[in-house]
Amino acid sequence: MKRTNIWLKDDHVKKLKVISEKTGAPVSALIRKAIEAYLKKK
Repeated sequence: MKRTNIWLKDDHVKKLKVISEKTGAPVSALIRKAIEAYLKKK
């Protein structure tokens, strides 16, 4: 894996944190999973 920095809207960060708390998954894992799903569609 390679580290990268991204800028997210405040409301996206808040929503990700809520999902993270509910699922126990780190926000970084949620972002990676979302990127994987996006790339599979392309």
